[in-house]
Order: sequence, then C-alpha cells, then structure tokens
Amino acid sequence: MDTMGLISRYAEEMIAIRRHIHAHPELSGNEFQTTALIREKLSEYGIEVADLGLRTGTIGILRGQKNGKTVAIREDIDALPMEELTGLPYASKMKGVCHSCGHDIHTAVLLCCARALVELRDRLCGNAMFLFQPAEETGTGAKELAASGFTDILKPDVFIGLHVSPEYPAGCIGLKRGPANASADIFHIRIDGKGGHGAHPENCIDPVAISAYVLTQLQTVISRENHPIYPAVMTVGSIRGGKAPNVIPDYVEMDGTLRSLNQKSREAMQAAIERIVVSCAEAMRGHGKVVWEKGMPPLINDDAVIRQLRNAAEKTIGPDHVITIQDPSMGSEDFSFLFPSLAPGAQFRLGTGKNEAPNTKYGLHNSKNVFDDSCLTAGAAVMVQFVRDFLQ
Repeated sequence: MDTMGLISRYAEEMIAIRRHIHAHPELSGNEFQTTALIREKLSEYGIEVADLGLRTGTIGILRGQKNGKTVAIREDIDALPMEELTGLPYASKMKGVCHSCGHDIHTAVLLCCARALVELRDRLCGNAMFLFQPAEETGTGAKELAASGFTDILKPDVFIGLHVSPEYPAGCIGLKRGPANASADIFHIRIDGKGGHGAHPENCIDPVAISAYVLTQLQTVISRENHPIYPAVMTVGSIRGGKAPNVIPDYVEMDGTLRSLNQKSREAMQAAIERIVVSCAEAMRGHGKVVWEKGMPPLINDDAVIRQLRNAAEKTIGPDHVITIQDPSMGSEDFSFLFPSLAPGAQFRLGTGKNEAPNTKYGLHNSKNVFDDSCLTAGAAVMVQFVRDFLQ
C-alpha cells in the first residue's frame, strides 16, 4: 500500500484532532485532557498503552508481525503560557494558554502515524513506540520519560521526531546533519558587597560597580575563550540591585543563559563564567557566586538516520520538497535527553509557512503565528515511510 495514499485517508481526522487540541491547550505538566485524548485514540486504534505511572504524557506500543528492531517516534504535547492572537475559529479557549509552538500539530501527526502503522502491522518486522512527551517547554519532560523505564519494555534502536518550522514551506521538510540545536543552561549570579550611603563609597563595597565589571568581562567568554568553530551564545537578561539613587545596596543579582553546540565547549564556558564571577568580585573586595540550572545537552542528529529520513521523504513527498539545512539553531530541544544516549536518532523540520499567507511566517512562540494544516500529511507520511523501511 502506498504510504502517501494511506496517510491521505486519515487527513481529515488528523486535522480535526489537531484543531481540537489547538482549542484546548494545556501547560507543561498539566496536559491531562490531552493525555486522556491520546490514550483514548491509541486504544481505539488497537495500540497497546504502556502503564508506566506517568502523570501526563503516554507511550503507545505496536508490535509487528515478526520480531525485529524497534523504532521510537517522539513528539511533545504541551502548550505555552501565551494569549493566542490568531483569530482562528478554532483558537485557544484557554485564557493565557496557546499552542504557539505547534505541539498540537506534533501530537496529531504522531496519532496519525500510530493509526496508519496499525494497518501495516503484518508487514513490520519489529516494533514501533509512540512517545507522547509532556513538558518540553520546561525542559523536564524528556528526562521524565527516560526515568519512566520505557526502555525496559522495548529498547529502541533508533529515535525519530519532527518539529514545525514556519520558515520552511508547508509540505516540505528540512534535514540538518550533525549539531542541530544548542544546549541550554541558565545561570544565576549573586554579587555581595557592603551597602551604605551613596555619598560615602569609601566605606562600602559597591556590588553595582562589581556587577558592571563582571558583565563586561563575561563577554570575553564567547569572544576570547570559546573556540570560534563552535557557535555559542551567552546572554544576561536580568540584573537586579538597589532601590534608591543614593544608596549602595548590599548585593546585586544577575540571570542569564548559556547555549552551545559542543559539549566540551559548553563545560569549558561554564567553568570560565564561574572563574570570572568569583575572581572579579574578589579583586574588588566583594564576593561572587554562580548557581546553575543545567538544562538539555546539544541535539546532534545522526548522519545515518538523516540519510534514512531523506530516503523516506523522497519516496513520499518527493525530492523537490526536501530542504538541506545548513545552519543549526541556537534554540534548545529536550529530545536531546533521549538520543544519542539511549540510541541514535534525528529530528527533522516540518515546514508550515505559505507565501500567500504572511501570518504563517511570524515564527515559533509568536501568538499570531498560524500553522497551516497542509503540513500534517507530509509529516506523517515521512515518519510512517521511515518506519516501513527500517522494519521491512
């Protein structure tokens, strides 16, 4: 049976499911209605629902006619704390919550994959796992999945997934070899000094002056310590200290993010930030401290999996609809907690933009962006074809 023809049979249902989820978004860790819908649909399709004690999110399992390898397809299901401004008839009904990152599309596509692969069960030599992951936006969901023990049921031999991308045309996919998304760490800096009257700085240790010096020196981490062949970004987005113009405060707090595409570079920059904060503060008679919230590692696509995805795409949507992505994104993706640590894997980009519809190109995390439904068939077809080829 032709994969694109099979997926097209379920296109209307896929759109209906997507629009229902879009109208009823739920925040990270609270995807209760979404999880209930997913489990209901998987049971309806005849998919085994794994009982792993997950609060939200779920895992479906399809065992093929014969023994073989296991493909795990992962998609995220949570929404963002933003007010939707699209004006769509199926816009979010939840005040202050919307699917402006396209996870409603991800969920609908994966459900369609599950339904289509049920029809192909007799042709599969191996298994398919459908990972509906919660809490991607908070960076905790993939770790929660990994900790659930799903690999004790079946150990995946490969992971695949997709993410919507308004910068590419609907009906197309984008493939990036190697590093695709950056790591993401948050740092909290506290500079302690000695407060007092602004007219007598000689009696104080000014943490505002120290923090200004620290901030300028932190810029050298990227420009002078990181190897230039490894892209990296460091941003200090918040500084807080003092409330009056004539009072030197006791301390100043700074918060920022560090992103890298190379693990060794990431670790070296973390160490450099700590050294600069402590040493600069000490040189000016203060005390500096860094507290880290270490997030997801870089997402690095496996070359062999990318080649297999390209082959699947050329069979279904055609080579003219496959875009080779040259540059990685400094945005992060917690899918990197699952591969390559558990198995090789890759995530591809699913185009959702349309030239005749400028509102489809605002970008991710923009409350006005409209993700075009025409992307759904392409995403599902590529993933189903990949599974067919991998488990033939």
